[in-house]
Amino acid sequence: MKLLTLLTKQPSKGPAAIPAPSPARQAAQDWLPLLDLHDGLLFRPDGAVVGGIGIAPFSLALKSRSETKAIIGAVHQALNAIDRPWEILSVFRPVDLDAYLVGLDALLRTVDAQRKTVLRDYLSWVHDLVRSGDAVERRYYFLVTRTGADAPAEHRVHLPALAQDLQRARGLRARVMDDAAWRELLFLFFHGAQAAVEAVPDGLGRVPPIYVPDKEDVA
Repeated sequence: MKLLTLLTKQPSKGPAAIPAPSPARQAAQDWLPLLDLHDGLLFRPDGAVVGGIGIAPFSLALKSRSETKAIIGAVHQALNAIDRPWEILSVFRPVDLDAYLVGLDALLRTVDAQRKTVLRDYLSWVHDLVRSGDAVERRYYFLVTRTGADAPAEHRVHLPALAQDLQRARGLRARVMDDAAWRELLFLFFHGAQAAVEAVPDGLGRVPPIYVPDKEDVA
């Protein structure tokens, strides 16, 4: 998976937020594209702050031509008003269907013969779906990057307004990402294979500070 632009470390034009450790003292944070996560915002090592909006899956295939045009127009109007770098991220999340299959197996033992034939065919289709690895759902995120000392405050003002503007598109659900939503996204991004069977770790997103030793300590 290609690392998205907004989460990639960029060279800092000003003073470095954290002194670069020597090659012998490389820390995990040196190659991670994040420095900290709190208050619903992701802080990058180059000083930029990323805010996000989670967007629920939405299908235009069920809409009429006029509804589709109105929805696209509303989204375009909301995005056109943004004067900061932004990106739409779409990631797949594996779905664990084991519990669903167990329920279907239990139901198979209770239905009549005619329904049992139909249910067997459906069970076979679900099993094939799981074996092929196509049992996934799509998640959408809208990420905005701001810089400067006022970036967190600006995000807290503009992100709710942007989410409200996006929801003017009929049927579209958008909400500002909190810490839990960010942890889920990071877990999907860095540990996609485990996302179907493992819960998001409680500690994910709480990045410990990098220890940079003083000259006296090195001596």
